[in-house]
Amino acid sequence: MKTIQLLCVMFMGTMVIGCMSQQAHERAMEELASTQQNSTQEVERLQQDIREKEVAFSQLEETLNEKEKTVAQLQEANNDLEATVEVQEQLKEKNLEALKQELQALYSQVTGLGKLSGATPASYAVGMNEDGVDFDDLAKAFQNVRSTLASQLNDFSQLRKQNEQLEEEMQKLEARLRHVEHLKKELEEVRAAREAQEAQLARVKGEVQTVGREIDRITKALEEKFGKSLMVTQHQDRLVLTMLGQVLFDSGEAHLTPLGLDIMKQVGQVLATLPNKNIQVEGHTDNNPIYGRLKQQYPTNWELSTARATTVLRFLIEQTGMDPQEFAATGYADTRPAVPNDSEEGQAQNRRVEIVLYPERVVQDNKAVATLAQ
Repeated sequence: MKTIQLLCVMFMGTMVIGCMSQQAHERAMEELASTQQNSTQEVERLQQDIREKEVAFSQLEETLNEKEKTVAQLQEANNDLEATVEVQEQLKEKNLEALKQELQALYSQVTGLGKLSGATPASYAVGMNEDGVDFDDLAKAFQNVRSTLASQLNDFSQLRKQNEQLEEEMQKLEARLRHVEHLKKELEEVRAAREAQEAQLARVKGEVQTVGREIDRITKALEEKFGKSLMVTQHQDRLVLTMLGQVLFDSGEAHLTPLGLDIMKQVGQVLATLPNKNIQVEGHTDNNPIYGRLKQQYPTNWELSTARATTVLRFLIEQTGMDPQEFAATGYADTRPAVPNDSEEGQAQNRRVEIVLYPERVVQDNKAVATLAQ
């Protein structure tokens, strides 16, 4: 009985242990499955990391290759830049030397003209670093060189402007000098013309005096024969012969009377002996208007004064044979009275014919001198 009980207990213990083992086994299997799943996930993660690392490594290799290429390009650019710097240094030295020589020549030229403009050029020099230029400071060195060259070019441009201003001033001075020379020449011509004029006037004055003496002689003879019918006056280089109208013409007529013909013949003989003359015959009337049948022939005193002047002119030319180009006739009517027309005696004096004599060449010379003087 006890054995059966013991067996039962043992069976039950075995059953209990079996159940417990089965549970432990199941738990172990579950843990194993979970571990396998986790391992699989971890493997997959590790494989993903490996793939990512491989991609990153590939990219790193590409980057490294590009860096190596960049380094090679930079090295090549560095070599080219060093060669360029050397060439630029050589060109810079040549250009600066040529610029210095050109500036020195221009400076000498401007110095020669300094008295005209007062310009004083500054000293031009380029400071260079004799120890060379470090590669790291190459950009700064190039900037300094460019700045120095720009300063030199600016100074050179200013010097050129100063030279151009001096040349412009020189051209203005030369133009003024030419103008002064021209004025001197004109002044000499004016002086020569005035000297010739003075000589001509002196000669004309002598002729006028000679003619005046001759006319005085003839006037005295005429006065003895015709009374005060002819009067001679002198105005500088001109002689004026005044003849009363009532002696030469009948009232309202433009034909010479016998007495007028006699007077004009003797006057014409004197005028014919005068050289280089210009004769202007002027007709004058009083202020009495034309009236009656006379108005049909002479509507106003203008026509009557002009007709009388023309009659005297024609008579002198026809009787003496003088050149018609030496004569001119003008009628002034009553616009230039010798005395007031407030009396019969005054009106009689205003009815007159005047013969004005002056040398033609003197008049022309006076006009030429006046033109030059302007």
